Amino acid sequence: MKKILSFLLFAVLLVLAAAGGWYYAHSQQQQTAKPVHQAISREGVLTEIKRLNRLESTAFHIDTIIKTEKQGNWYMLWQDAQTGLFMARGQVVAGVDLDKLTVENVQIVDDTVILSLPPVEILNVNLDNIDVYDIKTGSLGLTPIDKTVFQEVQDKAKQQVLESACKAGILGFAQAQAQTQLETLFALAQTKVSVYPSSLPPCKA
Repeated sequence: MKKILSFLLFAVLLVLAAAGGWYYAHSQQQQTAKPVHQAISREGVLTEIKRLNRLESTAFHIDTIIKTEKQGNWYMLWQDAQTGLFMARGQVVAGVDLDKLTVENVQIVDDTVILSLPPVEILNVNLDNIDVYDIKTGSLGLTPIDKTVFQEVQDKAKQQVLESACKAGILGFAQAQAQTQLETLFALAQTKVSVYPSSLPPCKA
């Protein structure tokens, strides 16, 4: 009789242990599967985007040739006339200045962020290097070179580099890249987004 009672008690304990294990596993599964919802606000989205400062989405590297010519004076027998030939290498960077975003640029519809971008623009025009191929004064080369010509070369080089980038459609490339980059960033954050770029502005520094 004692053996039967002991067996029944052991069986009851096994059933209780199994039930307890099933309940614990089920409760843990429910907690794990429970979705976590985070509220999306216009201000929060704006703050996160502005941390990027700006999207330098496209950079063009361009070589250009600069010719300079300075007319001489008759009383110097035209020996102060000056000509120069230079090769300039420059970089033009275009993108979106995210500091220009305001809360009006951000809308939340259901769980989707609708973002209107400010116009893409030229952010930087820089010269990496200027090589002098030829520079001389007069037919005899006796007059010192007017060094103010180098500032003129820099100004002309920047203008020509920018014009070349504009003709190549740098703003269009930058706009497409900015849109793609933002869509990728939101996708990594598992947030639905629709990005709408502005119309292309005139290409200028």
